[in-house]
Amino acid sequence: MATTQNTAAGNGTLTTFSFTFPYLEETDVYVSLTVDSTGAKTELTQTTNWTFANATTVSFNTIGSATDWQETTGAPKTGVTVRIYRVTSTDAAKATFFAGSAVRAQDLNDNATQLLYATQETVNRRLDSTGGTMSGDLDMGTNKIVNLGTPTANADASTKAYVDSTIGTAGGYAAAAAASASAAAASETAAETAETNAETAETNAAASASAAATSASNAATSATAASTAQTAAETAETNAETAETNAAASATAAASSATSAATSAASALAAFDNFDDTYLGAKASDPATDNDGDPLNGGDLYYNTTDDVMKVYTGSAWVTAYVPGDAANITSTATGDVAATNVQAAIAELDTEKVPRTSTTGSARLPVGTSAQRDGTPAAGMIRYNSDLSSFEGYGSAWGAIGGGATGGGTDAWALEHDNTITTDYTIGTGKNVINAGPMTINSGVTVTVPTGSSWSIV
Repeated sequence: MATTQNTAAGNGTLTTFSFTFPYLEETDVYVSLTVDSTGAKTELTQTTNWTFANATTVSFNTIGSATDWQETTGAPKTGVTVRIYRVTSTDAAKATFFAGSAVRAQDLNDNATQLLYATQETVNRRLDSTGGTMSGDLDMGTNKIVNLGTPTANADASTKAYVDSTIGTAGGYAAAAAASASAAAASETAAETAETNAETAETNAAASASAAATSASNAATSATAASTAQTAAETAETNAETAETNAAASATAAASSATSAATSAASALAAFDNFDDTYLGAKASDPATDNDGDPLNGGDLYYNTTDDVMKVYTGSAWVTAYVPGDAANITSTATGDVAATNVQAAIAELDTEKVPRTSTTGSARLPVGTSAQRDGTPAAGMIRYNSDLSSFEGYGSAWGAIGGGATGGGTDAWALEHDNTITTDYTIGTGKNVINAGPMTINSGVTVTVPTGSSWSIV
């Protein structure tokens, strides 16, 4: 994967940070700072907050007072992550070509590089459909997350069925607790009735005791019976109070479970609403509001079913979020001498047909070949280097040598200048004649070969 960003840790001292990715324009380079412990992030402005120390190094400017991210020296604080990243401008092509204009290799290369960089950035920042980890919040707008699995961890999103089931279970607990409380109340009533009966028996016993003055035996018997009844009543009352306490505890636990379930349901619904407010789902055309009817926000997404592409809202307009497929699947319009109709083929065609150069201040390299390797159907204006003749040649109505010569007034071309010393072995072409203006000097050890059927004249 191509590098489109670099990160580094601040230490409260360092104010310069290097990066390794290439870029077309300095304005395509961005810098942000994030506090690791809280996730608080700030985007810095070039020139105002930082500058280029050199082509691959950024330098932070001093600031009036320290912030959560920087010291007054501009140095990112300890616990702050520095992110340097590239966002290549795609508002317009680097170079625009017009009919009849010259096509420079540099302009073509810049356009190809612009497309390459933008594609790399899209690939590095998109979330793959097979899974991945997001580095920022996802606002779903009013859209839904569908086909969720049953949650197993505290941080998992919950399905509606899971929440409904949880609320239903808590409701069952509450109903059972209410039934227990009702039974306890009934037991308490029975205990109170027993106590009342015991009190009545005790009253009767007192009456019997009064009567015992005349009948001691009967009074003793009645007192014993009253005491037994009172003991039974007190036991029943104690049992009722225990049952009431247990019922109250059950009711409290059930209420707590219901509250927790309601809180989980509210959190899940909030998560659904946030996701639905950012990912607006599949639509046939660009929406003007989110699924709640609220204004759109930068970063909102939806899938355009008409064009079969994902689109993202920039804050002012909907744009394609990524270019699907590779360069061979991206169509282009044939123009000028470029016949290809897709980006990959156009790049290959331009690479094959371009005239290479050694450097920006060096030389262009023309095609080199023998006389037999000339174009089968030449056209006026063609130029090449003939390795048989060791000279440049061009085609007008026929192939002919290209060389410098002295000129007179106007456009007269009346002379051909050449060296008068031969320093390298040379063989005249078969069936060719050579004429030189003498005198000529052949250096020692150098040979000029004149084949049969050829001639060499020095005048």
